[in-house]
Amino acid sequence: MPEDSTQMIKFTRKYCTKCYGQFEQVDVCPEDGTQLTGPENDPLVGKRFAERYDIDSVLGLGGMSIVYKAHHRLMDRVVAIKMLHSNIKHDHVSLERFRLEAQAASALNHQNIISVYDFGVSSDGDAFFVMDFLDGESLAALIERKGKVPYERAMPIFKQICDGLGAAHKKSIVHRDLKPANIVLIKQEDGSELVKLVDFGIAKLLPGSGKEQQHLTKTGEVFGSPIYMSPEQCQGLDLDRRSDIYALGCLMYETLTGAPPLLGSSFLETLNKHVGEMPKSFAEVMPDVKVPAALEQIIMRCMSKKPEDRFQTADEIRDQLSAITVALTPTGAGRAAISGPMPPICPDTAVIAAHRRVHAALIVTALISVGTLVSAVFFLAFWPGPADDPGTPLAKLSWQISMSNASDSIANNKFEDAENQLSKAESLAQALTGGGKTRLEGTLKLKTDLYTKWEGHAELLEKANVQIADLQTARVQSELKKQLKSLLSLDSFSTDSAVARSSAKLRAEAELPSILSISSKLYGRKLYAEQAQLLEKAIQVEKKLQGEDSQSIALLESARVDGLLAMRKFFEVRPLLLHVCAVYKKTEDDQPNEYVRALAKLGQFDVDQNEMGKAEPELQEALKIARAKKVQKELQVLCMRSWADLLNQTKRQKESQLVMAEADALEQGSSAQSTKP
Repeated sequence: MPEDSTQMIKFTRKYCTKCYGQFEQVDVCPEDGTQLTGPENDPLVGKRFAERYDIDSVLGLGGMSIVYKAHHRLMDRVVAIKMLHSNIKHDHVSLERFRLEAQAASALNHQNIISVYDFGVSSDGDAFFVMDFLDGESLAALIERKGKVPYERAMPIFKQICDGLGAAHKKSIVHRDLKPANIVLIKQEDGSELVKLVDFGIAKLLPGSGKEQQHLTKTGEVFGSPIYMSPEQCQGLDLDRRSDIYALGCLMYETLTGAPPLLGSSFLETLNKHVGEMPKSFAEVMPDVKVPAALEQIIMRCMSKKPEDRFQTADEIRDQLSAITVALTPTGAGRAAISGPMPPICPDTAVIAAHRRVHAALIVTALISVGTLVSAVFFLAFWPGPADDPGTPLAKLSWQISMSNASDSIANNKFEDAENQLSKAESLAQALTGGGKTRLEGTLKLKTDLYTKWEGHAELLEKANVQIADLQTARVQSELKKQLKSLLSLDSFSTDSAVARSSAKLRAEAELPSILSISSKLYGRKLYAEQAQLLEKAIQVEKKLQGEDSQSIALLESARVDGLLAMRKFFEVRPLLLHVCAVYKKTEDDQPNEYVRALAKLGQFDVDQNEMGKAEPELQEALKIARAKKVQKELQVLCMRSWADLLNQTKRQKESQLVMAEADALEQGSSAQSTKP
C-alpha cells in the first residue's frame, strides 16, 4: 500500500513504532523486539491532533510517514493527515523531503490533483500536512482486480491524467513518480469517474542537478519506480516534463494490457530495458483484445527513448486522445439497421402500421448517426481548442501527419518530399498560436535534420538554426515576463498573519526552481541584463520572506555571480560569493558539496583577479574538505585544478604538476599519490 494513500481501504497490518516495519500474524517486531501496534490501538486513533483534527483511523503506512483519516472539527470535513514518523522527525534530510512534498502539492490547484489544505508542526514536534480524503480506488488496484482495463473505460481516465499532469507542468513541477498506484479513481454520482493524481513527493521542487536530488534519497529509497522510469531518469540525467510523458506511456500500456511494458528479472535489468528496448506491440501481448491503432501509436510515441521524439506536452496527448474518441464515435448503426432483411409484403393494415413504425425508427436512427458524424466533423474542423493551445484538432492532426511523413522521407533519403512536407507543417504550425510555437520549433528542428543530411544546404541549415534560437529567446522572454509578474505579486503579498506568511513562503519556495531555470536560459542566451532584473527581484522577495541567510538566497546569488562575471562587473562579485560561502558554511556537515563548491568558486575568482593572498587559504580549505569528506569526484577534481592553477601562477610549477597529475588520475578513475597543499 502506498504510504500516502488517502483512499477508503481498510488498513489492517500491525506495525512497529520503532522501525515502522509492517507485519502479519505476529505481535512482536522480529527486528527489534518492540510490541507491535495495530490500527485499532494506534496511540493517535481517537485522539485530537493539532487542536483541530480528530483522528479516526489509520489509512496507510510507509517508510517515511503514516497517513490517518481524520475529521476537521471546525470545518466539519473528512481529511487525510500525513505525518512524518517520530523516529526520523529530527532528521534534516527527511524533514526537507517531507516539506518539499507539501510544498509541491500546495502549489497546485486543479480538480485532477490532490489538494493540500494545511501544513505545519504540532506542539509535540510532529511534522504533518493535511490533504483530500479520497473515497475511491487506485488505478493499480483496478488493474489488479480486472487484469486489464478496456480502452473505452481507460480513455476518459487517460485524458484526466493529462489534464492534471499538464497543470503541474505549467507550474514547473515534474511528478517523477507517475504510476497506477498514484492515480485514484473516484466514482461520481452520475456514474463517471473523477481522476486524482497523488504523491507529488520526493524532491519534486529541488533546484539544481540530479546529484542534489539524489542526495535526498540517501536513506535508501528508490527515487522513482523503475517500471515507469524514463531512460534519462534511469541514467541519472536531468529531467523535465517529458520524463513524466514517458511514465504516462508506461502507465497507459499497463492499464490496457495488464502488464508493465518493460520488466526485467532485477532492478538493474529493468533500468537497462528502459534505456535500450522498446515494448512489444499490443498484438503480441494480447492478440485477443483490440485497441485502436491510433491509441497504440500515441502510447508508443510517449515511450520513445529520446525526449525530443516524444510528445512535448500533456496537452498534445490529450488533443490526440480527444480526436480518437471522436473518430471512434459510432456512426454506422443506422446504415447497419437499414441494410437488414425487409419484412414481407402483407395487406394486413395492422402489419403495415407496424412496418411503418419500424421504418420510422430506422430513419430516426439513421438521422442520429448522420448527426453524430456531422458533430464529429464539426469538432475536428471547428473546435478552437483549449485557451493555452488554440487551434482545431484537424489542424493539429494535419501538422502531426506532415511531420510523420517528413520524418519517414528523411529516413529514406527522399529529401525533396521531406522539404515539401515540412513546408506544409511549418505553415500549419505558424497558424497555430500558443502551443503552435512548440510545434513550430519541432518543425524547424526536423528541418535541421533534413539539411544536415542533405548536402549543399548549409545556408538553409543556418537559417533554421537562427529561427530556432529566435523562438527560444522569445519563449524565455515570455517566461521572464510571467515570472516577474508573479514576483511582484509575492512582494505585495500581505504577511501580517502567521498563516499568510507561511503560505507566501511556500509559494516562494515553489517558484524557486522556475526562477533558476529561467535565469539559466537567459544566461545561455547572453541576456545578462534580463537575468539581473529577474534575480535581483527574486533576491529582494526571498529576503523579505525567508531572511538574509536562507539557502534560497545563496542559490539566487550564485546564479547572479555568473551574470556579473559575464558583464565584467567584478567589483560586485566577491561580496556575493562571501555571503554564499557564509550561508553554506552553516550546513557544511550536511551539505559539504555546496560549501566546497562555493569556496572553490570564490578562490578561483580571486585567482583570476590576481589576489593570490586571498585565494590561497580559500582553495586550501576547499581542497582539504573535499578530500576529508569525500565530496563528489568532479568537485574534488575542480578543487585540485584550481589549486594547481594557483601553484603554477605563484612559481611552484613542480607542486602544480603533481596536483594536476592527481586530478587527472582521479578523473580517469585510477589512484595516484595524494599531494596535499
